[in-house]
Amino acid sequence: MKLIIGLGNPGKDYKLTRHNIGFLVLERVAKENKIRFRSHRKFKAFTGEGAIDGENTYLAMPQTFMNLSGHSVRSIVNWLKIGLEDVLLVVDDVALPFGALRIREKGSDGGHKGLRSVIDSLGTGEFSRMRIGIMGRSSVRDCSKYVLGRFTKAEQKNLSEILDHASGACGCWIKKGVQTAMNRYNGG
Repeated sequence: MKLIIGLGNPGKDYKLTRHNIGFLVLERVAKENKIRFRSHRKFKAFTGEGAIDGENTYLAMPQTFMNLSGHSVRSIVNWLKIGLEDVLLVVDDVALPFGALRIREKGSDGGHKGLRSVIDSLGTGEFSRMRIGIMGRSSVRDCSKYVLGRFTKAEQKNLSEILDHASGACGCWIKKGVQTAMNRYNGG
């Protein structure tokens, strides 16, 4: 069993915001693999389960706000009784160029409050994560306003290709492991 979690904020107001790229990736993975999401009250998340590249995979999108995602993630991990080596967290990263992927086997929160919530709730950063760059400019005055802003028209033109690329990276992580996914997908 593999678990892929996408972080974002719930509700229509946040649907196509940069901060929700984790949700968008999971929606793409689910669509490509014919997995349906359903509301799971116990976890405060939308969840779905199915086979991806022959591996039973559980997808989750916590419906708490981004910075409170940890409790939902911990509940799912405990319920599935899986090791953290079988967990991949997908988040946005304002420090990376738009569309760039960075996959890591473990690490710190890097200043990402949603990732920090997950690390605090699990008590460790010993799980894989995929960061997807959302920085379209060289600098931003109000980071919060930027990440909660909608994609520009120029960004939207490339979004489908980026989501395909990230979905492919998720499949690679499932089938070949984190090291191969890092070698194939980091940077682009």
